[in-house]
Amino acid sequence: MKRKLKPGGIILLCALVLAVLITWGGFYRVGQGEEALVLTFGRVTATHGPGLYWHMPMVQQVISESVTTIHTAEYGFRTTNQGSYSRAATYADETDEGVMLTNDNSIVSLEAIYQYTIRDVKQYTFDVHDPEGTLRLAFEAVIRRNIQNRSLDDALLNKEEIEREVLPDFQALIDSYEMGVKINDVRIQNITVPTEVASAYEDVNNAKNEKTKRLDEAERYKNNVLPTARSNAYAVLQQAEGYKAETIAAAEADVAVFKAVYEKYKSAPEITRTRLLIETLENVLSGADKLYLVDGDTGTTKLLDLNGLPASAAGAAAAAGGE
Repeated sequence: MKRKLKPGGIILLCALVLAVLITWGGFYRVGQGEEALVLTFGRVTATHGPGLYWHMPMVQQVISESVTTIHTAEYGFRTTNQGSYSRAATYADETDEGVMLTNDNSIVSLEAIYQYTIRDVKQYTFDVHDPEGTLRLAFEAVIRRNIQNRSLDDALLNKEEIEREVLPDFQALIDSYEMGVKINDVRIQNITVPTEVASAYEDVNNAKNEKTKRLDEAERYKNNVLPTARSNAYAVLQQAEGYKAETIAAAEADVAVFKAVYEKYKSAPEITRTRLLIETLENVLSGADKLYLVDGDTGTTKLLDLNGLPASAAGAAAAAGGE
């Protein structure tokens, strides 16, 4: 004859089974590289590292996050299809994110990734609303500020330098938010000129190259012409100095002759005047072939033929005839 359980026994058995289930269901494991938060009525009451723990179901809640997993976020593009051995990955541009201005008002399109790990689960989970969105906005602020401090050519040619500058600035901004994240790396995938303005940029580039070419040609022309011009200027100056010295010497000689004549004139004025007259007539008439002499008293005209006489004799005769 089977014995029936009393109602009190059934209740006790059910309570025992429920207690076993609750006790068993309260165990949880925190994996290697993870950190778990225990929430009691919504408030964090404990933090646990790797290991086996127990919590009170329905009263306590466990939130676990990896603090070693490296998370990768894309900026300026999105991966639309992961690649495989037989198929390449595909990507889509996020134009609104990636297009930005340089300090010379040029437009560039930037694609980048940043990697981070969670180092404080409580701050990451509760202290910041939408941590992933906050990270994206913080990265955008830092990268845009960096690009806006550069010229177009600087931005296009110095990706590694931009990465080195952005990483500490990004980390400093995140630390100011106290969101429990460590930035591990920043990589600029690509910086290009958008297709819509590529032709205009090419025109500007060609103009700059043409300007450089013209400046080089002008520099070569200057280097060829300037030495010749300086040499010619030096020669002209030397000729002027020579002419100056020659003219001054001639003037000084004339002055000396004049002074000498003047001294003689002061001692014998009549003789000196007569001598000067004779010398002047000799100089003026020495080239004449014939002389016509008119007697002032009688009006008689005489012909003095100088052909055949030596130059000195012809000059003396002309002077005598002039007297």
